[in-house]
Amino acid sequence: MWTLIALAVLAMTLVAILTSLREVTQDTIGAISVAATRARQRSGLHGRLAFAALWLLIFGLSYF
Repeated sequence: MWTLIALAVLAMTLVAILTSLREVTQDTIGAISVAATRARQRSGLHGRLAFAALWLLIFGLSYF
């Protein structure tokens, strides 16, 4: 019984995500473009990108 309830909740969640996927994608692209524009206008973009790349490298290598 619990398996059926869990599968029903999973299916409803999947439907909710898929029906709003277009809006989520548009909002994400808008947020990324605004953040990129602000980052280009400020100084120190290269330093921030290098810092972010360093942390991504650290977290990425910690899984291997």
